[in-house]
Amino acid sequence: MHYPRVLSLSLISLSLLLAGCGSSPMAKIYILNAMERETSVEALTVDGHHIAVKVGPISIPDTLDQPNIVTRTGANSLLADEFNRWSGDFQSDIQGIIGENISILLPTNQVILSQEISLLPIDFQVMVNIRRFDGELGGIVTLNADWTVARKGKDKSVMANKSVLQEMTGGADYQAYVAAQSRLLEKLSQEIADEIKRQLNH
Repeated sequence: MHYPRVLSLSLISLSLLLAGCGSSPMAKIYILNAMERETSVEALTVDGHHIAVKVGPISIPDTLDQPNIVTRTGANSLLADEFNRWSGDFQSDIQGIIGENISILLPTNQVILSQEISLLPIDFQVMVNIRRFDGELGGIVTLNADWTVARKGKDKSVMANKSVLQEMTGGADYQAYVAAQSRLLEKLSQEIADEIKRQLNH
């Protein structure tokens, strides 16, 4: 006698559940890109071998050390978006992109990340402390970093530098924002590679 009412309530509950599931947006996943590889550039060498560069450690602010992409919404406010995320560990991705860019810019096939085990003698070590790497959607993205290039071997030297770089996103979405961050890492990598070349010529 009460079956129709029970069935009606069950159908309503199922409909609400399905509606709730359908309204939850899927998270979008993003990756940083390395620069385009130029194959015609002659590799740099030291004493007859390709130079070996260790990249790392790389440090980033705690506010950026999370899977959510962080943007700036005001002078003193940040937004970590739940539905726009990095594909992996953001700090490790930055290290990998800088390493890849340096291998292209020098160029050399002997770039080692600091956490990797290598038996190669290291010619240069690059250390980067990123103080800021954020910006506004549809606005300017800023990369503020202190970095050091240390030359190993008999001609030991250490050069500390600071870079404050900016890029317009060129669009108001997260894809344009991440592309601007990739371009900033390319600019930083270029400055680091130029310093390595400068030390090689001295």
